[in-house]
Amino acid sequence: MTRHSVSKGSAPSSAYTIISAVIWLVYVALVLLVVQVLAFADPVAVMASVLVTAVVLLPLRRGAARAAQRLFNRR
Repeated sequence: MTRHSVSKGSAPSSAYTIISAVIWLVYVALVLLVVQVLAFADPVAVMASVLVTAVVLLPLRRGAARAAQRLFNRR
């Protein structure tokens, strides 16, 4: 299957969906890992770990979105 055999409308949507799912899975795994390894019991500490993980993954999400845009010539 070549890049041109997929319709132009569905390919970018599929790429964004896959990228979003992978980043979401990494985010959930990191939060669960941090909570389990550090054994947070305090809700404030859990919330802080969630926020820190989100801030750390933000550049990854932006970079992945840019790569998908370049792949489908949207820039």
